[in-house]
Parts: sequence; C-alpha cells; structure tokens
Amino acid sequence: MAPARRVLVDGSCPQTSQDQLRPRGLVMLELAPGAPRGFRARLAVVPVSGLKEPSWWGKPGAKGRAGHVPASAGAAGCVATLLHDAAMNPAEVVKQRMQMYNSPYQRVTDCVRAVWRNEGAGAFYRSYTTQLTMNIPFQAIHFMTYEFLQEQLNPHRQYNPGSHVVSGACAGAVAAAATTPLDVCKTLLNTQESLALSSISGHITGMANAFRTVYQVGGLTAYFRGVQARVIYQMPSTAIAWSVYEFFKYILTKRQEERRAGK
Repeated sequence: MAPARRVLVDGSCPQTSQDQLRPRGLVMLELAPGAPRGFRARLAVVPVSGLKEPSWWGKPGAKGRAGHVPASAGAAGCVATLLHDAAMNPAEVVKQRMQMYNSPYQRVTDCVRAVWRNEGAGAFYRSYTTQLTMNIPFQAIHFMTYEFLQEQLNPHRQYNPGSHVVSGACAGAVAAAATTPLDVCKTLLNTQESLALSSISGHITGMANAFRTVYQVGGLTAYFRGVQARVIYQMPSTAIAWSVYEFFKYILTKRQEERRAGK
C-alpha cells in the first residue's frame, strides 16, 4: 500500500516536517489508495439524508406550482435540518475522526467504542448545537437560492433536468461559502485536533470556544480555510441531489396522475 499523504483542510500539501507546526489548517486528512477511511461512516448517513426531502415536499410551489415564497423555502430547510442533524451528528463525528491524519482507528466500530469509553456519549453530540447553527442557515440559504433560481430558469416548474442541475449547483455553492466559518468550528469540535488543543487546557466545547480557538491558531483567515474545497464538494453534491429528487418527484407525480385519470 502506498504511504499516506498529509493534506491540509485548504487542500495544500506540507513540503517539510516544519509545516506540521504551522497553523495553516486545523485538521489533516489521511489519503491512501485503497483505504477510504470514514467511508462506511459516511454511508451510514445516506438513509438519514432522506429526512430532508419529505419536509420539503409539502412546501408551496414544491410540486410544480408557480410562486416563489422565500420564507416558506427557508422554513422548510430549517425543519429538514433539525430532523436530519439529530440522527447524522454521531456518524459525522466518527467519519471525521477516522479521516484525521494518523488516526488510530481502522474500523467504525473501533472508533465508536473508543469515543464512548474515553469521552462518553456526549462526545457524539458535542458539536450538535454548532452543527445546527451551521446547517440551519446553510439549508435556509440553499433552499431559498434554489427556489429563486428555479423561478428564473424554470418559472413554470416543469421537469427540466438542466435547470435543476444549474440551480442545485449554484445553491450549494452559495450556501457552502457563506457557512464555511461555522463548518471550520464544527470540524474542530468533532475532531479535537491536537494542534488546537495544545493552545488550551481540556477539551474544546461550545461554538464560542471553538471560534476563539480557531482565531488563536490561525487568525481571521483560518475561518475560511478550505472554502474552495467545500464549494467544489457541495456543487456536484447538491446538483446531483436536486436532480435525483426532481426526477423521482416527476415520475411519482406522473404515475399518481395516470392512476387518477384511469379511475
């Protein structure tokens, strides 16, 4: 197996051992061919992601009816996030700890047992309030931007794959960029990274503490470390998610209409 390679949050690779001491990124990921650490933990959240769309389905305008209602779109995104994050947070903690550089965990079960034994059940929800603080505005911006773009690109709300892809990608990019500082703090709370812990005593708890620690370690620019990678990740993710969602919504709605017409 090829040796692991260190990659900072912002996507850069340290050139010398001295770079490890520089506060250029709070979390390091381990990349090794054939060893996608955290992949199984990531798969665990796939069924949970389905909680988002039922909350969105009943929103005015979401079934093809014209009319852009920003407040309704934002409210739908907030409700979906509350349901989604309650189940997703523990899996996110496990995934990020397995992806840290020199992570001691080889399996999901090993990580879960170690965290439970050493830090207690509360460790799985240490970043929950920060996750909500990040994801509620993320989803609100995401849904409102998608609705706005659909109103411009697809005003009649017909099934239009091209408009769904463009609207989804742009909505994800805007929301990701706007909430990157919160994501940096959430990641720090989940991983309790050693570089940050060396500047304080004990664990990092709470969003305010995380914000102060990020500033102490890297200054203002640290809040936007990895913003490009986050946007690049979110754009295809949200484009695919909205495209698949709109496709199945179209198919299911069409079948329902055909059944009604046949009665």
